[in-house]
Amino acid sequence: MLEDKIENWYKKYGRKFIIFLTVVVTVYLIFRFKILVLFAPFIMAWLFATLLNPIVTWLFNKLHVPRGIGTILSMFSILSSLLWLISVLIKKLWEQMINFVSSLPARTDEIIYQINQLEKKIGENVQLWPGGEGLMNLDTVIEQILDKLSSFLTAAIPPIYDAIAKVPDIVLFMIMMFLATFFMTKDYSKIKAFVKAQFSDTIVDRIVVMQRGMLEAIGGYLRTQVILMSLTFTICLVGLFVFRVNYALLISVIIAILDALPVFGSGAILIPWAIYNLLVGEISLAIGLLGIYGVIFITRQILEPKILSTQIGVYALVTIMAVYIGYKSIGILGMLIGPVIVVTFQMLQNVGALPQFKPVKTDNKVKCKGD
Repeated sequence: MLEDKIENWYKKYGRKFIIFLTVVVTVYLIFRFKILVLFAPFIMAWLFATLLNPIVTWLFNKLHVPRGIGTILSMFSILSSLLWLISVLIKKLWEQMINFVSSLPARTDEIIYQINQLEKKIGENVQLWPGGEGLMNLDTVIEQILDKLSSFLTAAIPPIYDAIAKVPDIVLFMIMMFLATFFMTKDYSKIKAFVKAQFSDTIVDRIVVMQRGMLEAIGGYLRTQVILMSLTFTICLVGLFVFRVNYALLISVIIAILDALPVFGSGAILIPWAIYNLLVGEISLAIGLLGIYGVIFITRQILEPKILSTQIGVYALVTIMAVYIGYKSIGILGMLIGPVIVVTFQMLQNVGALPQFKPVKTDNKVKCKGD
């Protein structure tokens, strides 16, 4: 009798609980022991192989180019162009970052000077305003903020130099990634067939369903962020170039990243920047910055709900919680990984790998007072 109860409990809840626990433990071990770091070049290689395989297959089927030669051609043409573009952007960002940090003390002095001039213009009137004494110390507050910003940016330079010092490791990583990409692309179908052969048909079918769901969920979230960040970056870059702002590329990248974070947004930079230019008399630039912010804000308001709802369908509060918990757990990267984990969890529920949440019982006769 007891054995029957245990067996029934296992069939209804136990098996799903074990699967859920296994997923949680696996994710923990992956991050705890940095397993992803060990397999990073091969994960990147598989992603590149997935990208290149359709091209290599087309060359083989249409032009009868052997897969080995087609792989080499596609790697040299597509990957080399992609890596060249990335290296150019990184070099340009690095140059602008160094120049910005080196010029920050002079910019700080200029800002303090402009604020002092502003105080002189409104000197007598400020004393009559409620809380005017606080405004008289505004330059001190801003000076402290800029000093902290300068210290932060200066402190960010040594880790970058440390990364540059690891060039041998980076070279080894790239060599392993390219070699793995070549073999994975060349024998793409064989590798997939070998992996499938290790599992039963039932498990393969479930894996295919889970793979599709995971790719749709995670891919949808990442596509949403990439699309919105790209729009923000493009709008900022074009706008800042039109107004001939220095470090336009660096500023556009920073604003695009901040705009992807729910707590900050592009207004965290553009609005204070516009107010400052308004105070110092740069009316045209202030209006331009507010215009850039307005275009970004309107674009996101129109496109974000449509893109986000169609791509991931996760409740906004859950997304914010995932961002915060991810950040507190593993830092800045967690702000991206947190929502991805939530989306993956939802996908596992949808395909039946994890138990669904119990639905809310609705009673038309009973309504909340706020309804």
